[in-house]
Amino acid sequence: MYRPNNLKEKLQAGEKAAACWLFSNSSDMAEIVAGAGFDALMIDHEHGSGSLQTAIDQYRAARSASDVTILMRVPWNDTVLIKRSLDAGMDGIMIPSVNTAEEARAAVAACRYPPTGIRSAGFGAARAGGYGRTAREYRDNLDKDLMIICQIETKEAVGNIESIAAVDGVDMLFIGPNDLSGSINKLAEFDDPEVKALFEEARDKIKASPAFLGCISNGAQQTNELFAQGFDFLLCAGDTGLAASAAGDLLKNLQK
Repeated sequence: MYRPNNLKEKLQAGEKAAACWLFSNSSDMAEIVAGAGFDALMIDHEHGSGSLQTAIDQYRAARSASDVTILMRVPWNDTVLIKRSLDAGMDGIMIPSVNTAEEARAAVAACRYPPTGIRSAGFGAARAGGYGRTAREYRDNLDKDLMIICQIETKEAVGNIESIAAVDGVDMLFIGPNDLSGSINKLAEFDDPEVKALFEEARDKIKASPAFLGCISNGAQQTNELFAQGFDFLLCAGDTGLAASAAGDLLKNLQK
């Protein structure tokens, strides 16, 4: 059954969105986190442990708990990886390390069917189109509803933000602070003046562009601070981190 992209509609209405990573391959965690009320979940296949089948299972579990938007970060800007993730039914896709407008155009083309893209059509096999039952509706709404996110993770990418954001189909530019700092050989040195300046340059360029502005954040305080800076979308937690923090906090406060 066709469903509009709630996250995209929320952002287009000028609202902020808080999302959670799914780093594990657990459907139970997906269902639990979805029930908490996040605006979106991001299944991570760049660093996470899941397979395409576990991603489908997580999608089903999450949607049993809420109408949350389900996104996936693919391992790389690869036509086949993007096609298979979208055929599985994801509501949006995040592509890591997009450095140029040419790379952004390739990502968008991999997401879309002809005539606006090059995505291969296997409607009877694809969960996205109801295994053929809702293929026409899916195709008719795909370009409008699919959320395409390009990650800005290098100094080169920051220099090309204006042209990347101008690519038709790119909805959001998402700053990856770790790899961005690593691209100038100062990995995770977030207090370094050069790292701060590069992050702020990326932030300000994206704010001035047509694209939504996304990033990661850590905890409620930093998330609120970044929303106040103009960020539209923040991945502010992860399933594995939430579990680890809760377990650690409990044990730290036990009196044995």
